[in-house]
Amino acid sequence: MKVPSVTCGTHGKQPQTFVCVHIIESIREGEPKGFWWSRGPDGVWDAICDQCNSLSQDDFDKLGPGNIGVICLGCFEDAAALNEVELS
Repeated sequence: MKVPSVTCGTHGKQPQTFVCVHIIESIREGEPKGFWWSRGPDGVWDAICDQCNSLSQDDFDKLGPGNIGVICLGCFEDAAALNEVELS
């Protein structure tokens, strides 16, 4: 299955990834906030910050879809590096 693409102003056309809004803020601010990542069987990457990771699944779900944003894989890799996380 091919992962849908997004066009990023920095990285150009890249596969899309899903992250919590706190990771998006961390990219803008240059401040690490934690980076708990996974890659689904469909090849899609996702990540959440320390704050979101500390929530129960029910509490995280209550935050709703507004808590998740789409960024390109290049930005995802940048956020991982900012948090000193190596993707494998």
